[in-house]
Amino acid sequence: MANQELYGKSYQIPSDVLNGINASLVSNPTGNGVKRAKFLLKNGVITYQDMKRIKNYFDHFNPQTDDPKEFALNGGQAMKTFIDTTLNRERKGVETSKDVRHDMTNDVNQELKPLQVNRRDNDVMNEASKKKELDKNAVAVIMNKDNKVLLLKRVDVPEIWQPNKWALVGGGIEKGESAEQAVKREIEEETGLEVDKCVESFQINRHGDSEETLFACRYSGEDTDVELDTHENSSYGWYDVSEMEYLETVPHLIEYITLVFKKYD
Repeated sequence: MANQELYGKSYQIPSDVLNGINASLVSNPTGNGVKRAKFLLKNGVITYQDMKRIKNYFDHFNPQTDDPKEFALNGGQAMKTFIDTTLNRERKGVETSKDVRHDMTNDVNQELKPLQVNRRDNDVMNEASKKKELDKNAVAVIMNKDNKVLLLKRVDVPEIWQPNKWALVGGGIEKGESAEQAVKREIEEETGLEVDKCVESFQINRHGDSEETLFACRYSGEDTDVELDTHENSSYGWYDVSEMEYLETVPHLIEYITLVFKKYD
């Protein structure tokens, strides 16, 4: 079934839903639904599988005969709306992605190779060598066995870069580090994964004061192996490029991924 592609994904629960669950839990500390309410509050995220289970509960809920307290502990109408909206969006993304799987390698066994960017494609890059002091960053485009890319959702705090948006794995290159050392460290710190390979794809100097080195990486383990650093990220998922169009992402994300996995003639 096509929607099995969504299994293992998790989603940040909106703050208004969590506040409602917390209020219901304070008023009703015992009874049906309490265990699930505590679990949702503790994690702050919900998996695709759990959304399906709660949707099934909501779809069969009868306000005339069923316990309204349990309905509230499951998140009430706010949770129902969130789940219906999210599931519809995600399932539509899966359906669309069947026809839009371009700009990614088609053969999962194909050797990853650096992108050969000609001078016309290189217009977005500035002459970084003229800058003596650039902020240097390493960014990983990590692809799984199904040619989907790992995205992390930034935590929703104002002091962090691009809060509450989906981004690639990456961060600053520390003094004495190579770009490759930095990207492997960032992958380990942010996801806990040990990737099979990371091939440098290209460098870009978009803003003049910073330089980003992008890597094409491959992970052959299970999608659910990701262990988030919750100080920076609140959720994760594996996505096709077409599915990313439904997400609120950091600037240039799809452009970077398309460049990294551009097909070779």
